[in-house]
Amino acid sequence: MPYSALRDKKNELIRKARDGSCFIAPYSATGITALTTGTSTNEIQTATITGTPTGGSFRLTYNGQQTATILYNAVAGAVQTALEALSNIGAGNVAVTGGPGPGTPFVITFTGYLGATDVSLITASHTFTGGTTPDIAVVATTPGAGVDLSPLPGGWEDIGWTSTDGISYGRETEVSEVNSFGSTEPTRSDITSDTITMSVTAQETRLLTIGLYTGADTSAMTADATTGEFSISKPSIPGFRYYRVLGLFVDQDDNGREIYIARYMPRARITEFGEQTYQSGEDPISYNMTFTGFEDSGLGYSHRWIFAGPGWYPLLASMGVPTA
Repeated sequence: MPYSALRDKKNELIRKARDGSCFIAPYSATGITALTTGTSTNEIQTATITGTPTGGSFRLTYNGQQTATILYNAVAGAVQTALEALSNIGAGNVAVTGGPGPGTPFVITFTGYLGATDVSLITASHTFTGGTTPDIAVVATTPGAGVDLSPLPGGWEDIGWTSTDGISYGRETEVSEVNSFGSTEPTRSDITSDTITMSVTAQETRLLTIGLYTGADTSAMTADATTGEFSISKPSIPGFRYYRVLGLFVDQDDNGREIYIARYMPRARITEFGEQTYQSGEDPISYNMTFTGFEDSGLGYSHRWIFAGPGWYPLLASMGVPTA
């Protein structure tokens, strides 16, 4: 078997974070249960031949591309083959049932890369003969639709602009190993620690970033009504403050549909603070912080990866992700 028959590389599965935000909430706030809302629905269009033609053919046009001629009495498979031959549809992105013509309509379902999308309506032309004023029309019987982002629960805030380093995640595991006489390798290994961290450098000076960086509870703090002065005193022994943290990153597919990649820490605290520099150069006053995730006893996990979005659903089959 040649290598070309074994390789399975797909350009459309390479992801980047075109944009992203870090959202923070106090641990007392409602957590994230689902990133998106709605139902992914594949568009269905129905092509119906009327007037009982006895000969001739028809063509279908999608987004400016026209199929080869299709016989008036074609079966569903012939219509599907003609549509899949269009470069803006392609194999695996449409399924045709119903037929044969002209007595039974053709039901065209957009799937695969065109699934869960409000696609353009197919148009039709014909050269039918016989019958009584024969014609063909296509209507959208089920509009396609993708999912939307769910609104964040109350208490969540965007940390604002961050440095061009973005938001980075680290993972560190520690292992306890047993070495035995006569073996050059460990005879037993046990994971004793598995920790995920998130590092971010916030660039906006606002109540949220000030509170995070100082470790103070700012919920009841106010500025002087006369001067506007606002100050925070560092406690001699600061206590631990826990937060809920969501990193949400956005990519797009070739059709402009958004793909969401998120990482959620339901219970995290800041375990490291970066240096803060005051200078007149290009860099603003920043707030560099590292969050470490800890298990939320009610949820049973410390970190959750979430993949979703209107552009994610059509790629499931290509990525090998099953649905249930």
